[in-house]
Amino acid sequence: MNLDKGLIIAIILLAVVGAFAAIPYGGLAILLIGLVSGTTSPLTELSERTGYLLVAVGAPTVAESLQAIPVAGAPLEAIVGSVALGAGGIWLASMTRALVNRIKP
Repeated sequence: MNLDKGLIIAIILLAVVGAFAAIPYGGLAILLIGLVSGTTSPLTELSERTGYLLVAVGAPTVAESLQAIPVAGAPLEAIVGSVALGAGGIWLASMTRALVNRIKP
């Protein structure tokens, strides 16, 4: 298993565990893992970066609507929201790297 897959699995595991148990600074941990993932395996295609941006922006809206599901709504909302946070970290690191590469001589 490569580093990128391991980091994505870590984001998902933290999101699932964080939905059922309080993890101190869990959101920060997910964001940092996303930043590391985006730094170590940058998204080279514009369409990939756009996809991660759409997930980071749109998933919290979808997650909020999951509250309507009885019993499972709250944990699903937490999981989707946390994954969106990780996707935001991946996008931020990749976009920053792309900008730096454009500015660098």
